[in-house]
Amino acid sequence: VSEDARNSMTRAIVNLLQGDYDTLIAHDAKHLGFLPHDTDVTELKPVLKTILKEGLVEAGSNLHDRKRNLMAISNELNEVFFRYPFSVPPFFALVTRGLGLLEGIALTGDPSFDIFQASYPYAKRRAIETFSVKDYGKISRNILLRRTPTQLNG
Repeated sequence: VSEDARNSMTRAIVNLLQGDYDTLIAHDAKHLGFLPHDTDVTELKPVLKTILKEGLVEAGSNLHDRKRNLMAISNELNEVFFRYPFSVPPFFALVTRGLGLLEGIALTGDPSFDIFQASYPYAKRRAIETFSVKDYGKISRNILLRRTPTQLNG
């Protein structure tokens, strides 16, 4: 995966965690190749905001909650992929497949394995490399301010 793609993925993850769905959808999705650069995302933003928030962010690290939430919004997700010219970049498909496989193996050995906790040290290092220590501190504070007590305490 190229350095540019790694930096773009880092920015997209930070925008997702900060709840900056507008930048995630209007900029990151296009820069990473999920949407063509000329795609008008005006109608797409509110739908994807709901999907991302309810399907991923609000479930946090809990694998069962993530599965349940994603299944609950799967019809909306299918409609979005049908109506808009989405494509999954090959590098992203490989990375997510690999992570899914590793998470499955880890969960077999430890049912309480949390991929978010396990990947945090690497993600933190990448964010600092991409944004600088000062900006990382601001980003971390913004993310923590958006979390509910339940999300903070597990």
